[in-house]
Amino acid sequence: MGKKTVYTVRFSGLRGVSEAGGDFQRDRVADWQRWLRHARDNKLTTVVTCQCLPPEGEEVKRRLKVHLSQSSDQCWLSSYAFTGHDHAPDCRFYSVWPDERQAAIYTTDVVKADAEGAFVIRLPTGLQKKDAGEEKAAVPPADGERKTRRRQPSMQLLGLLHFLWEQSGINLWQPAFDRSRIKRNAGWVSARLNTTAENIRVGRVPLPESLLLMARKGTPQADENRAAVRRAKEASRRLIFVSLLAGWSEQAEERLLGTLPLGHFAGFPVLTLPEDVRGRLLRSFSRELGHWRRGMKVVVIAQGDPPVMTFPPSNGLTWPADGCTLTDVALMTVSPRFIPLDSVYEGLVEENLWQGKRAFIKPLRYDGEEDVFPDFVLTDVQGTDALPLEVFGMNTPDYLARKQKKIAHYDREYGAGRWWQWDASSDPEGDAMPAFPAP
Repeated sequence: MGKKTVYTVRFSGLRGVSEAGGDFQRDRVADWQRWLRHARDNKLTTVVTCQCLPPEGEEVKRRLKVHLSQSSDQCWLSSYAFTGHDHAPDCRFYSVWPDERQAAIYTTDVVKADAEGAFVIRLPTGLQKKDAGEEKAAVPPADGERKTRRRQPSMQLLGLLHFLWEQSGINLWQPAFDRSRIKRNAGWVSARLNTTAENIRVGRVPLPESLLLMARKGTPQADENRAAVRRAKEASRRLIFVSLLAGWSEQAEERLLGTLPLGHFAGFPVLTLPEDVRGRLLRSFSRELGHWRRGMKVVVIAQGDPPVMTFPPSNGLTWPADGCTLTDVALMTVSPRFIPLDSVYEGLVEENLWQGKRAFIKPLRYDGEEDVFPDFVLTDVQGTDALPLEVFGMNTPDYLARKQKKIAHYDREYGAGRWWQWDASSDPEGDAMPAFPAP
């Protein structure tokens, strides 16, 4: 990408609103430093934001943090934790990855940003069907394991789902969302994912050409899903599906023997789940299937071969219909607000954060190891931009060893007792869950 741009910075505080453009920041250094120092000295009442993109409703996005160098006595700005991807691609505060630990999961060419700022992602199996003998098989996660070596050469489906979720901002929550007239439902999620997908290519194929999203009958998204199927048939192109598992029932469990029991699938072709793909799903995502059986909301992402005409039986008759054989499936548990969850315990924490009207982020691990990232981070605690929340839910020897390493890390970074933790293994119902740090 080209040279980074220094965009206007806005200061909003008790003195009103003032803006400093790129020329001001460069040519009036003394005044610029005075503005920054004032913002730092009054950080409880002054909000500093980058204006690289237009504001988005009530939500304060692209907030900046003022630092002071002890050696030079000069102030400087940085983006807040987990927000670098919110900036324009040519902005000096922009980052492909919200957190540098996510970047370390893949080789540098797995996710790239082109000159226009579009993302180019490499999957194990591309979207364009190649001639026989040229195709590379997908490399699914090991049985029952989703911990894979660092610096992976491609992004798995779960990683793609996390990328879509994070780039769409669905993994964060602010109390203002409850006051919005737009509710977080399946239609809202599909709209956000559609917008994000417009800026993504898988290899040379624009993701919207092959992406089908959760939809109900009679909606524009259902029409777009059918159009994507037609395009894929004509171009011999694979499809990617994102939807929700239908609520669990004995009938849904039975359907899982040969297909995916989806709850929002208008415009989808008939999906066939081969036995080997189903076996990998049962082994690698047994936890999420357990959540589903407990009544929790579970998002599914799947990849399938190019659609073909099939004649599935219906009420004793056969009817022509587009069909697609699935080649890989991944699952992600989410809260009622579509915040990703890794456990039932995290669901209790997320519910309490929401009830307490707190602002927080759920960091996403992509295809990395689960214990690298905090379970949640609070973004409304004075004095820090991202305070970690950790749920410790097991007491096996290996887990306890990792737990001690994590505690030591947070004690060094934040100070003992200055970050939040809950031992859910001895308090599974959350009756003694500690209070969250005050805003």
